Amino acid sequence: MREERRISLRSLARRLGISAAFLVDLEKDRRQPTPQLMQKLADEIDVPLSDFDKFSPDLPKAVKDWISANPLVGRALKALDRLPEPESAVSSLEAANKWQARRRFPIAIYESELQAIGFESSSWDTETGGDLFGLWGDIPIIYLATRSGPKSTRDQAHFRLDVEYLIALSARLDQDWGLRYFGDWHSHHRLGLTTPSTGDRARIQRLATKNNFHEMAELIVTFSESFKQDKAIRVHPYAYLDLPSDDLTDAAPVILTGESPIRSALRVQDGFPEQHLASFSSYPLGRVALPREPLPRVSGSTGPALQPVTDRLVRRLIEELEQACNGQVELHAAPFGFILVAPVTEKDYIAFAIDGAWPHRILQTDRMDRHAGTTHEMSLTTDPPSIMNREDIVKLYHAAKESRAGQT
Repeated sequence: MREERRISLRSLARRLGISAAFLVDLEKDRRQPTPQLMQKLADEIDVPLSDFDKFSPDLPKAVKDWISANPLVGRALKALDRLPEPESAVSSLEAANKWQARRRFPIAIYESELQAIGFESSSWDTETGGDLFGLWGDIPIIYLATRSGPKSTRDQAHFRLDVEYLIALSARLDQDWGLRYFGDWHSHHRLGLTTPSTGDRARIQRLATKNNFHEMAELIVTFSESFKQDKAIRVHPYAYLDLPSDDLTDAAPVILTGESPIRSALRVQDGFPEQHLASFSSYPLGRVALPREPLPRVSGSTGPALQPVTDRLVRRLIEELEQACNGQVELHAAPFGFILVAPVTEKDYIAFAIDGAWPHRILQTDRMDRHAGTTHEMSLTTDPPSIMNREDIVKLYHAAKESRAGQT
């Protein structure tokens, strides 16, 4: 990618803030970059960060754990590796087992989004629904299950989305978070169907054709006879993997524990007040029933599901700090997480040490005099902000800057 853009090795290394030798090691696959460096590299050569995913040698921890718990899988992988044409063998297996493989297509969703669906479903005695937003990769991840817009229509057997609201919501979530709209959820109160209806499939086909989507997801919510007493729901996940065909695939739910980081960030920033983003917590998770889960529940506050959100938050925080300081903010990896360094004057800087664990709170703030080589720790509030509270961190910068000016 660097050579295609005619960027020299030394020029790119200088722009990344690393040595040319280290960049050579990265390109030769002798060393692995930090997530922060990977993001900076993507920005410098102007490609989406996701373009690098196919080169990553790492398996998600959940997959490694699953392979460890299933020795037969490990033996099968080793046997494939010893075959003269492993790709041909895999193709034959896929052709022979296509139906079963499609029926096990995984879709990940946060517990908070299941609770949000439960809360909204239990609030109506007619059909209702909303939209699904996330990232569609090898395992699609649903980060946000929304309520429908104010112009949605409902009756005992039909539900129609508020299309104008959906368009506006999709644009903001795409621009701010890079999330894609890839389906919807809705309830079947009186129909009793556990699968998408003919009308549901036709609607998905129309949306896919209009937006040039090849894959989408749909969650169907049904209710037990005791719903009036316990308000419990059952969620049935499906995927369309060959749109515009209406072929339907049963989805295997992969549940990410805790609250979605997107929902957390939007709550902190008072985003989309009409969505009542905190209401999910009043609906007990135990009232949501699902098909058999293929894996134990996976932590939603670490690992691949969290990294895109962290990258986006860090990038936006850097942008706001650069506006505040009218200069370039440095990003450095550290054993505890990462450090942002913002200039005050030619020699004075403010450094923010940030926890690598979600929700990425400020651990320490220092004033730095790079000419003298000295640092001075500043006192933090009793409840230090996280990178979701960008305004508070910018205020910390201004307070540190004013404190430094007063001393001068």
